[in-house]
Amino acid sequence: MINKSSIRRKSKQVFQKVIELRKEGFSYGEIKKETGIAKSTINNWLTLAGLTLSKEHLKIQAKKRVENHKIATEASKITRLRKKEAEIQKTIGSCKKYFNDPFFNYGLALFEAEGSKETACRFSNSDFRLIEAFIMFMEKYFFLKRRENMTFRLYIHESRKKDLERIIIFWAQKLQIPKNQFRVSWKKNKLKTKRWNLNYVGQMSVTIKGEKVLGSKMMAISGIILKKYQKNYCGVV
Repeated sequence: MINKSSIRRKSKQVFQKVIELRKEGFSYGEIKKETGIAKSTINNWLTLAGLTLSKEHLKIQAKKRVENHKIATEASKITRLRKKEAEIQKTIGSCKKYFNDPFFNYGLALFEAEGSKETACRFSNSDFRLIEAFIMFMEKYFFLKRRENMTFRLYIHESRKKDLERIIIFWAQKLQIPKNQFRVSWKKNKLKTKRWNLNYVGQMSVTIKGEKVLGSKMMAISGIILKKYQKNYCGVV
């Protein structure tokens, strides 16, 4: 049986340390790691000292959990950023041989102008020539295949529902993609003019699957190439 006299005889110094650690907000597992005392003994000692589940202790524990969570979150964020930067630098190194390639620069310019700068790498336009150019750019320099690594979504005004089949066939032929690979989203905004455009084909959006960092990679490469032109034509050092 544990009582005050037995503690004084056997391990008063360790007992005091257990009490101090508990008051600082240490958990049973942390106290065991610091002192080597079994959890059952720690529980008995803390019960004797009246330190089990006190409101003060629970507040300390909650505060520690929040602090530990913040530390872990920040560490995870730093790790992700380092990994992302390493991927970007690797891609820059592998693409340096294309920096003077006109079509490579054209593809980057397309993305700078019309591409999504968010998490997903996305490019959209109503001109099939630009969509095809962007797809070819991805296929040639990043080895991504249109039928395996890309998703396609058509944005069409609701007033043109009767033209859906014609529009899908148009894009399927121009991009050489099966009709069932397209997804359709209807635009509900009202048209400002009632003129009926017979050549209307909606807007196509191409998203690269599973490439969350690709957009950042292209922006980084584009920034390097733009600096070269700034030096040559703008006198910027």
